Amino acid sequence: MSNPLLKQICELDVFTLLVFKSIFDTGHANSAAKALNVSAPKISRCLNALRLTFNDELFYRRQQGLKPTPLAESLYFAICQFTDSVYHLEQSALQIQNATSHVERPLQIAVSNGLLSFLAPQLCSPEAVDELGQVRLHKWQENSAELIHAGELDFGISLENTESKELTVSRLGGISMIYVVAAKLHPIWQVQTHISLEQICRHPFLCIELKGFNSRIDPLELFCQRQGILLPSLEKVLDREEWYAHLLTMQSVAFCSGIDMHTVKHMPGLKLAPLPLTELHRLHDTIMPPQYYLVEKPRSHRRYSPAQCELVVSSLLTALSQTYA
Repeated sequence: MSNPLLKQICELDVFTLLVFKSIFDTGHANSAAKALNVSAPKISRCLNALRLTFNDELFYRRQQGLKPTPLAESLYFAICQFTDSVYHLEQSALQIQNATSHVERPLQIAVSNGLLSFLAPQLCSPEAVDELGQVRLHKWQENSAELIHAGELDFGISLENTESKELTVSRLGGISMIYVVAAKLHPIWQVQTHISLEQICRHPFLCIELKGFNSRIDPLELFCQRQGILLPSLEKVLDREEWYAHLLTMQSVAFCSGIDMHTVKHMPGLKLAPLPLTELHRLHDTIMPPQYYLVEKPRSHRRYSPAQCELVVSSLLTALSQTYA
């Protein structure tokens, strides 16, 4: 086979070779068109391309139909091998697609510190599982926004307003309820009236550092500075486990949000009570409470539905909107 002929053969598409096989098998161009679900003119164009490539009539018109030439007879076996290979290629691809279609990738969501233990119980209900399937919750990290952009995470709920041209950021809301937390036998629970900020400031204070909120200065620390109050101490920790141990052993006082309260109330040895609304307003007079943001890819690149996203954030929005009775 000469190189010019090989080049011409390589320029034929797979469909044209399927046309050759169908005409050879049926003996009629119309039958080939019906079998391949295309128009008769398209069959004619493919047949002309075959004749030009091989410089041969390939099929003679006879009373019984189209009769193959000797060259067509010799080409038939090789073309059948090729078209059969294409068929097996299709079957292999379909098998993989069918296998993977039954193994759905879990929804990958990154959430800020404190939301993992809150959202997980909300998303394991039968109703949530029916809508979402499996959900993998990740703790929000410095590179979470990049992972959302890369498609490794689907979306995130963050305390940071992640400004990016490639991502969509929507404000969900801020904390509206704060609880005072301390060990059950802590002296602060001896207060007969509503607990004030001044009473809290008489004791060592503990907070969990949250990037985007109190990583520079905590609201209570700023309150003390403005009021000329000297805190006995203020310490910051990075995780809930260390926070819990510190409260039990160091006689410190802390705050937790209405969201955290769902977890904290089940921690043995701790007691919590709502911070009065007047004190909450004083606390956040100069620093806004933590604000949560929904971070997503552009709509055209999302693999989840608006209803699925709404289901995830709805429980958070309910907690954020809670007010005092």
